[in-house]
Amino acid sequence: MLYCKGGRRPFASKMHECSGDLTVVRLEGRFGTVPALHLASYEPQRLFEPRIVDMVSGALEVHGMEKTPEGDWVAQAWRLRFGD
Repeated sequence: MLYCKGGRRPFASKMHECSGDLTVVRLEGRFGTVPALHLASYEPQRLFEPRIVDMVSGALEVHGMEKTPEGDWVAQAWRLRFGD
């Protein structure tokens, strides 16, 4: 399920695969400093307020908030593989 504008919507697209450098950044906002994961790839992405929810050898699952191009905030899950 996808959460957008306070409501639930079915997930409407397939999982995207990207590769690049992953860094943790802290961004200044109206309400203070916010942690974010920054994935530097062909289309840079940020996951705000990241939380690790699962960790196994060579992989992490992280949940957080992502801002869409339309300006909406959506709950997202990133599955990260290391060492491939």
